[in-house]
Amino acid sequence: MFAFAALGWAMAAVFVVSSFADSNVTSTEAGPGLARLFAGAHALASLFTFLLGFGLLHGDRRSGGHFLAPMAIGAVVGGLEATLFLATAGRLLLLPPILLVLVWRPVRRRACRLLRPASGLSR
Repeated sequence: MFAFAALGWAMAAVFVVSSFADSNVTSTEAGPGLARLFAGAHALASLFTFLLGFGLLHGDRRSGGHFLAPMAIGAVVGGLEATLFLATAGRLLLLPPILLVLVWRPVRRRACRLLRPASGLSR
């Protein structure tokens, strides 16, 4: 849930910035308004998703491992997805969500074991 919340916030940020800076989004009168409305909807839905996930954690709220890594991965995926969406790279839009596999705790643990340097006699 935290990954999807961060994904939505990242997409909202990219859409807000592009509504002010990108001339392709603002080529018509409705373009900037719709981009900002879309960004606001993303931000609001992400807020409720985050609050729902935070409420479901109960006693584990103090453990940052439950939400820090998923939010970082979600922000990366959201930024990539929004950038590809604005670049009209339709064929590539399905690639960033594949990174959401890294949100699952068993996958993160195995990735950490593979990336961690060997210790002790196995060097």
